[in-house]
Amino acid sequence: MSPETQYNKHKLVPWFMPGPDTDPLAEFDLAAEFGADLASAPTDERVYRVALQLYEPTRVSDVAKRADCVPDTARRHLTCLVEIGVIEQISDSPATYRRNESYFEWRKRSRLEQLSSSQLQERLTELTTHEQEFREQYSAERPDDVDALEHADYNQAEDVWMDLSEWETVRCRIRRLESSR
Repeated sequence: MSPETQYNKHKLVPWFMPGPDTDPLAEFDLAAEFGADLASAPTDERVYRVALQLYEPTRVSDVAKRADCVPDTARRHLTCLVEIGVIEQISDSPATYRRNESYFEWRKRSRLEQLSSSQLQERLTELTTHEQEFREQYSAERPDDVDALEHADYNQAEDVWMDLSEWETVRCRIRRLESSR
């Protein structure tokens, strides 16, 4: 039994790991997941959902407050999440934790390894086409070369920034796919 399965004993499969029928390219929608009704979720799930949002070192008491549990319970679940690599403990006194980004990168790469070479190539073709569209739209080689205010009125600059963010995400996915091939 894997550590992830052992951690979530009330279900024999880890609720946060993709199943065999899950699309390996589907991205986590962490905001939607976190916004789900935490009150009805088991404590381990609530702590896990909070842990997904720990981009900065966060104290156990803050995790407990956000997960609506007592600090000792949060600490116990955080320790399990450290053991399986989802988060990392940053300090001991006071105990602080944050997401282990290398774990999430590993998960993304592992999901890509499940795809056939033709599926990888098809996805890579879609992404490179999308990136080329951005290059043509903004007459630039990379998102960093674009000044949003040159491409939109002040009140429409946010749309350009959203495009640039998406373009950067596309570039990141291309790099990940290329390294998986």
